[in-house]
Amino acid sequence: YFAETVTKIPGTGTSHQVYTGAMKWGLMGCYGSGAVLAATVWAKSLPDDVRSNPLSWPGRIADGVSKSLVSLAPANKDDPVNVKYALLATSFLAFTGMQTVCNMPIAVMPSWLSRRISRKFALVTLLGATTSFDLKEAAESGKLLVESNYRTLSKGVKGFGALYFAGRSGVFFDPSFPEHFGVVNQVPGLAVACALMVALTLRSDEK
Repeated sequence: YFAETVTKIPGTGTSHQVYTGAMKWGLMGCYGSGAVLAATVWAKSLPDDVRSNPLSWPGRIADGVSKSLVSLAPANKDDPVNVKYALLATSFLAFTGMQTVCNMPIAVMPSWLSRRISRKFALVTLLGATTSFDLKEAAESGKLLVESNYRTLSKGVKGFGALYFAGRSGVFFDPSFPEHFGVVNQVPGLAVACALMVALTLRSDEK
């Protein structure tokens, strides 16, 4: 969340320098080591022949992303749980794109956060997209209600939805509402549509 701040390129004006000295380098070290750890875990999960050929990794990533994109549609449109997670994966992916490349006020709609913080919320929605896609595949293979790891992921998605709406409901108790929520008020229809898609997280996995 703070990578943009602590790794500012001087003269670009893209962010402001908050930390300096040991704090700055310590934070950069934490983020860098986290990235290295994630990459190492991913690499160790690869088959031996692929892991020994790093030049094939970009192609493997591209193939995996392409396969996921063309597999977003539910395998069984008559299965409400399969459809639920397909819609959630697609919605979270769309939210990530909105927050990353769209201008204001569109970028604020999925999160209702400020102009600066709303861009960071794309990390949360990207995680939601990958988790929902995993649960979609689990629903299609019949593992969703059987294996404990998928039950844990499902509870996490539902917990996110509960926190999301708890935060939105708190807005109405803010004395500055709606005057200080001008960006959200500019596109109320889209804000409601985003909330409705997130509401799917609260649906039970029972058919």
